[in-house]
Amino acid sequence: MAQKDETVEAAKKAAKEKVDFIRHLIIYGAVILFLAVINNLTYSGYQWWLWPALGWGIGVFFHFLSAWGLKAGKLKSLEKRLAEKEMERMKEGK
Repeated sequence: MAQKDETVEAAKKAAKEKVDFIRHLIIYGAVILFLAVINNLTYSGYQWWLWPALGWGIGVFFHFLSAWGLKAGKLKSLEKRLAEKEMERMKEGK
């Protein structure tokens, strides 16, 4: 029963991280759009809104990796699966 509780908690945590990322992405898009509109309404010939878009965009990218991509636990499980495949390949003599 404890294993099931841990699985449920891990699933809830992963779902929350993904929802948090989606919220972050929506806020990023809204703010950057707002800055772009301000910049173009008060056009000075320089697209300064691209700098915050780039800086914050890097943060959004790493948040994406955290929510959906690279995590220490996922990398460890990938390493374990690859090691098992290598051991099977070596046993077959290839």
